[in-house]
Amino acid sequence: MITPLFSAASKKPLYEQLYVSIVRDIETGALGRGARLPSKRKLAVHANISQSTVENAYAQLKAEGYIESRPKRGYFVARLTPAAQPAQTRREPTPPAPPDAPLCRFDLRTNAVDAELFPFSIWNRLLRGCQQDDRTSLLAPIHPQGNADLREEIVRYLRAFRGLEARADQVVLGAGMEYLLGLLLELMPDAPVAFENPGYPQAARILTARRRPMFPIPLDGEGLCAGALADTDASVALVTPSHHFPLGITMSIGRRRQLLQWTAGRADRYLIEDDFDGEFRFVLRPIPTLYSLDGGGRVIYMNSFARTLSPSLRIAYMVLPETLLLRYREMLSFYSCTVSEFEQRIIRSFFQGGHYERHLNRMRLVYKKKRDALLEGLSPLGSALSIDGPNAGLHLLLRVRGLNEAALVARAAARDVRVYPLSHYHWGPPPPSHTVVAGYAGHTADTLRQAARRLVEAWG
Repeated sequence: MITPLFSAASKKPLYEQLYVSIVRDIETGALGRGARLPSKRKLAVHANISQSTVENAYAQLKAEGYIESRPKRGYFVARLTPAAQPAQTRREPTPPAPPDAPLCRFDLRTNAVDAELFPFSIWNRLLRGCQQDDRTSLLAPIHPQGNADLREEIVRYLRAFRGLEARADQVVLGAGMEYLLGLLLELMPDAPVAFENPGYPQAARILTARRRPMFPIPLDGEGLCAGALADTDASVALVTPSHHFPLGITMSIGRRRQLLQWTAGRADRYLIEDDFDGEFRFVLRPIPTLYSLDGGGRVIYMNSFARTLSPSLRIAYMVLPETLLLRYREMLSFYSCTVSEFEQRIIRSFFQGGHYERHLNRMRLVYKKKRDALLEGLSPLGSALSIDGPNAGLHLLLRVRGLNEAALVARAAARDVRVYPLSHYHWGPPPPSHTVVAGYAGHTADTLRQAARRLVEAWG
């Protein structure tokens, strides 16, 4: 006879406690294979519980394969395969995790945005409006490439503000640039990839994780070195022509044409244009996209709402040329869209109401004031300080005469300010550096002035 132990303090129902007790007896061998279990009536009387409690426990045990019923004979423990024992392998000691970077009151990181600028009131109103739309379609499966109306709004925006001519059916939406880059690598499964060095570290990590042959390419004052690219076996190059991250270089028209000529040299060559913060230029008009200069269908345009709205939205998009669009439909259209329909409809309405354009204009003004506040605060360093990238993007490159990168970082940290070494963005052994990267989007103008005063104290 089974004698289960019930706990009055347990929140589990009695049948589940009985089930757990019998499973334990089976796993430990107290109830051997083929052993007969007491009838439901006898066990109910013995354990002073209802017969329905025993019936529910037996039903769960039978559903999971622990016991089996035999007509007119009762319930028996199933002949289970013994549980696998873990292999006894020699465990190597786990190396200690690298120490976290010290916390600083003023963290001038580059991946921050101003949360106070997010249009929460408009967003909530648009969300309520979306919920009052056709709810059947709102909860229906999404097109693999994303909401058709949002894709139409994206191409209208790109045509008006980035000089890019495309159709909505060429646009593919996805949960972040990393996800879309993964799709592109599936579309070009054997293509070796070149990327800018220094550059966006995540791209190199994705290529490494996928065991993709890759070539880090240096930059000069005009952008990625076309000659160095031509000397590799790469058939795809990932570039940021409008505003290189983190060097802030705007690729010259001559260099853009050289890269387009490189693609024309072989049928399998493509350029992936990452326009991650092309909207943020504080002087003159935005630089035309590489896609808009391409006449051969060899440029894939990529952008996201991480900078303009919020990184946490995880919404990015790419515009595929015709050749890759056909390949995408043949190979990858079975993938479900990874962006919520709710969020896609809100952004669609955000575009349609003119809110996106007004939001961008407001952000440019606010971020320009922040940049000016940081530059003003650093002005006491005078000619000892060299600054790159003040006219575009949301970060600056800083150099101080007589101090190398390590000294700049350490002295800033001693004053409770965190700046980032340029070597952090190099793939492979970095060259000697005297430059640090400082982002300013995530702080107020007053906070940036305070941080700048501390940097002057640290580096002066």
